[in-house]
Amino acid sequence: MPDSEDREFIREKIMNKAAGRRYRIWKVCRLVAGAIIFGLVASLFFVLGVKYLEPRFLPEETQPTETISMGRDPEESAADTETLPEETAEQDVPEESGGQAPSDSAPAGESTEETSEGETETAQEESSESETTPVSPEEYISQAVEEAVDSAVLEALRAQEEYLALGWYRQVGDLMKSVNRGLVTVSSVTQDTDWFNNPVSSANQSSGAVVCVTDAEVLILADYAALREAEMLTVSFASGKPVEARIKKYDGITGIAIVSVSCGAVPEGILEGIGALTLGNSYQVTGGMPVVAAGSPAGCTGSVATGMVSLVQKNVVGTDTAFQLLYSNILLAENGGGFLFNMDGELIGVLTRDYGDETVGYPMAIGISCLKGIIEKLSSGIDAAYLGIQGQNATADIAEAYDMPPGIYVTRVIVDSPAYLAGLKAGDIIVASGENDLMTMQSLQRFLENYSTEDVIALTVYRGGQDEYVEMSFEVTLGAR
Repeated sequence: MPDSEDREFIREKIMNKAAGRRYRIWKVCRLVAGAIIFGLVASLFFVLGVKYLEPRFLPEETQPTETISMGRDPEESAADTETLPEETAEQDVPEESGGQAPSDSAPAGESTEETSEGETETAQEESSESETTPVSPEEYISQAVEEAVDSAVLEALRAQEEYLALGWYRQVGDLMKSVNRGLVTVSSVTQDTDWFNNPVSSANQSSGAVVCVTDAEVLILADYAALREAEMLTVSFASGKPVEARIKKYDGITGIAIVSVSCGAVPEGILEGIGALTLGNSYQVTGGMPVVAAGSPAGCTGSVATGMVSLVQKNVVGTDTAFQLLYSNILLAENGGGFLFNMDGELIGVLTRDYGDETVGYPMAIGISCLKGIIEKLSSGIDAAYLGIQGQNATADIAEAYDMPPGIYVTRVIVDSPAYLAGLKAGDIIVASGENDLMTMQSLQRFLENYSTEDVIALTVYRGGQDEYVEMSFEVTLGAR
């Protein structure tokens, strides 16, 4: 008989009975019903999420309901158009008098001298009598009363001077009440790692100016340098509560950016208190005008400083434009910034450190009139057109002196720019594009404001040859700034 360890046993496995047809149909119906219920729940959640959760967690890019327009300012200043009134321009001097005003004195010179001598003697006699004549007690009391009255008048005048000095600060305070409705604080958060590869967050605050409020969003003008590396943006309005924001568009040449805040993300009651600032005409600014710097001139948001315009510098060379710089005697911190306002509460300049002559020694602001076209493009969600040249205005007198055609004398072509790729060189003179005359950098800037990226323009250019300038034509595909 074999050993028990070598025995083999038959192992049986009990299998489930095959499912019937009715059971399979019921299972399919249950699966279909579950899918329908899941779809209804998902649809309901999607509808509610778009309305309540999207502005908070997913602020998608929105376009304004209408095209943003900032207008344009004439370049001539108010001082250039002022004329003297006719009454002061013409002198009421008869021609017969030989340019001298008529006199009511006697015709003879001797009688005039006698009269003056008589008046002098009379004055001397009166003064001698007043010194020798004794003063009665009544007269002494009246004189003392008069002197007391005079001292009271002097004290009143001093009090009035102090009141006028304080009135200047009251005026600035009243101005800031309206300006603060359009000033905001933009906070940017950047992520980095330390030596031990641990995540480190850093926050930076800068000032912003509300330039437009539409049905969909609040558009804020800000400094792009302070937001360039930000991974998260928030904007704090007058209430102080931060609201999530994003950079809508920016301009790498002027260094400005437009920050967008969805109106749906702004808490109720705060949106009504937001007011867009008025963009003034910086071409009318002259030296000596009082101005107020607001935003962060002292290096912290909410600071204010006052002063006056010290210098207005026109036609400062920039890429595809010529800036107007406003210098003031306002002390600006090393990390200060913000905006310049006139006494009407109009924004007339954006404080910057990227342009101008460093030897001037005063803080500078780019005139807002030079930026209105760029702000309008960025606010509408359109990139500003980029050509890529720097130039000087070759006026008719300069052209005649140097024996060359008048126009825009190209001093530099930015490497890899659209102008560079099209074949333009330093020394070329741009005169036109089609039927549009381009004789100044200002006219070139206004011309480019009518175009967008990827548009093709034809430039008429004069290039110096061996004996004379030769007319040439270039087709340039514009890029983004």
